[in-house]
This record gives sequence, structure tokens and C-alpha cells, in this order.
Amino acid sequence: MLRFFSSVSRPYNSSQAMFDISEVSRALARHSPKSTDPSARRKWAAVAIILSGPEDTLSVCMIRRAAFETDVWSGHVALPGGIAQPGEESAANVAERETFEEVGLRINDTHRIGSLSDIVIRLAGREHELTVSPVVYSTGTHLSPLLASVEVAEAFWVPVADLWNVRNATFLALRDQEDVMVYPAIRVGDRWIWGVTLRILTLFSDVIGHPLPHFEEIPGLRSRYNGG
Repeated sequence: MLRFFSSVSRPYNSSQAMFDISEVSRALARHSPKSTDPSARRKWAAVAIILSGPEDTLSVCMIRRAAFETDVWSGHVALPGGIAQPGEESAANVAERETFEEVGLRINDTHRIGSLSDIVIRLAGREHELTVSPVVYSTGTHLSPLLASVEVAEAFWVPVADLWNVRNATFLALRDQEDVMVYPAIRVGDRWIWGVTLRILTLFSDVIGHPLPHFEEIPGLRSRYNGG
């Protein structure tokens, strides 16, 4: 099992990517997302990237998952979303239903501005038999209050400027049996964004033409944690 081991902060760099919702919408309109064959999915989920707030200070809706022993992502920071129910075939329907169930926010096709390509989830480098479909939404300039469900420890808005700020780029070193695995991460306050959520946000950042800060492995980091 993976467990928290350590972290290393990146040097400060004041450069930040700034963009507005019009730019995001245009980029998504040009994007052609790749979808997996529904018949090939063993397990399928959808998440919502919900952007809101004034155009010069956009925020994204995020959650911290409640702690459950059976959940491999227990306690992780994530985007609202979840597993498709039997008969659900639309990623948007799944993302919208789960968002309301998890944070009490109603989103629909009037807020939907695009989709990203499906991604296949891996856990510690191994296939996890889960496909995730990210859907992007814009809910206007007002940050709506969020109401966390019993499945969610907390729901909150994160300014996109904090996600793109290089000073918040860091790493997590996690022990997996006898090995130490190093993962890129973003630290916002006392919260860590990494793994699946960071992978989805990185895909989003590439599509809109504002890549998240480049994460380079720190020289000697792996050998340091292996006693080298």
C-alpha cells in the first residue's frame, strides 16, 4: 500500500499563467477529445472541472474525499465526480449527477463548455481497470456556496492562479513496499493535489494552451530516500 513518506518544495518562480473563461471556451471548442469504446470499459467514471468567479480570478471546484478504508483514494483532494450507474452512458450526466450529490451544486448543459479525452487510471504504475471522462463547466462570475455530502470531507474553491503558481509545485515521495515512488504535486495551503487529479488538470492545462508548471525530478531524490 502507498503511504505518505516525504515532500520536497520547488524553488520560487513568480511567473503564472493567466487566462479567462472565453479563452478556455475557445480552446475547448477546437479540441477533439478521444473517447474509449464503452464496451471496453470495465469500470467507468466522470469528473467535473467547474470554473467560476470573475474572469481575472477564476477558481475551480474541488473536494477532499472522506476517509474510507476500502477507498484507495481515501482523503485525497479530487474533482467532484464518481462512478457511472448502470444504464448511464453520458459522461456529462454522470459528472452532473455526482457533482450535485457531492457538493450540492447543480450544473447542466447550459454550463457545459467542453470535454477532455478519457484517461485510463493507474495506481502505483499498475492498471486499475478504471476509465475517467473529464467534463468542463463554467458557472458564471459568482462563487456558489458548496455543501459537502457524507462522501466528502470538505468542498472548496481553489483559485486557478494558485494551481499555476510555480511556488506551489512540489513532490511527494511515497513508499510502496520496498520502493519509493516520486510523484509531482501541487501544494495549496495544507492540501496536496497529485495523482489522478493532477493528471486531469495537466491534460486540461495542455488543451487550453497554458501548461501547468513543468515538474522535473530533483536530482538524487530517489537515491536519497533509498539510502543511496
